[in-house]
Amino acid sequence: MESNTRRSLLRGAAAAASGGFGAAQTREIKSAFIGVGVRGGSLLKQALAQDNIKVAAICDIDVQTRDQAAAAASRDTPKSFAEWKAVLELNDVEAVFIGTPCDLHAEMAAACLAAGKYVYCEKPLGITPEQVDRVLKASRRAKTFLQIGQQLRYFPGVREAVRQIHSGITGQTHIIKAHRHGSRSRPQDGGPRPSPQAETRTAWYADVKRSGDLIVENAVHNIDACNWIANSRPVSAYGHGKKYFPKPIPPGTVMMDAFSVEYIYENGMHCDYSQISFHPRNLKTLPSGMWYTVFGDKGSVYMTHSSAMFHDIYGESEPRDMLPGGAVERDTAVADFFACIREKRQPFADIKVGAVAALTAIMGREAIYKGRSVTWKELGVDV
Repeated sequence: MESNTRRSLLRGAAAAASGGFGAAQTREIKSAFIGVGVRGGSLLKQALAQDNIKVAAICDIDVQTRDQAAAAASRDTPKSFAEWKAVLELNDVEAVFIGTPCDLHAEMAAACLAAGKYVYCEKPLGITPEQVDRVLKASRRAKTFLQIGQQLRYFPGVREAVRQIHSGITGQTHIIKAHRHGSRSRPQDGGPRPSPQAETRTAWYADVKRSGDLIVENAVHNIDACNWIANSRPVSAYGHGKKYFPKPIPPGTVMMDAFSVEYIYENGMHCDYSQISFHPRNLKTLPSGMWYTVFGDKGSVYMTHSSAMFHDIYGESEPRDMLPGGAVERDTAVADFFACIREKRQPFADIKVGAVAALTAIMGREAIYKGRSVTWKELGVDV
């Protein structure tokens, strides 16, 4: 894992210098986009910025969203579909981006792989163990690959910080403390409300049967980062959470707005992760935002997505900036997806990364829902 991280980091540095991954290989790649809402629309915009990429098809069940995306890609005169399976019949389409609600990812990804398409699938890979297993089996049969939208793996600063952790800057690592805390805004009576169409398009997010709940839809990014830092996968999880505002509601019915979960890893490490949506803005002693602290026998690393500081265990030296040149929160995932197709190599955030990330989040969710420890073995998926 460490050597793979280093090689990928070096590829990223070379890409930054040349203006893009695989700049020497620029054959045209025709792509299709299934789901072009907020996230899918962002992926479309990133793809349009790449050299020799043609958007051949746009698919979305919402006609307004579909038309807006088609207009954004008008230079390529893409075909327009409401039915996603129509994309499978487009023999000239080599790559498919999936940016639909979470409960649809697995079926679509498995079908696209079976149709011989390269797949960029937004996270999570699935919201149940069965869904994850379905895509894994399709991937094993496919001649193409799937890249998961765990974008943190394509942030150069995060890669460099994790590389140094794996190289031993903290010594033997033992514990990860991580959180994703945000603040609440006071409700505004009489304020503007979203249109009925917008509410319909986003209703799936709050439906835990479709999104997989906050830990699977949202926290899977941060949980994957913890897996990456640990260089392992968990064997068990235990947690607690619910929807606290405007009044407490038990988990499993509506999307949680706060939870905590502890993971025990195969290599003996453990991770404490929390997510809270009501962290006061003026609470500075415990900073909000997204951060990770990695504790080892030589010291600790405190890192965000654009910074990393090393603190020696005895406090005998000043904290050291691990990214002295600075780091930009730049996501290179889409560029590398196309480079992997052209260069016939596997993506850094491959099917295994996606499967382990989704299953880790699912395991945490089930531990919260069931009020007991849940093991990896219980999930019943061979990764």
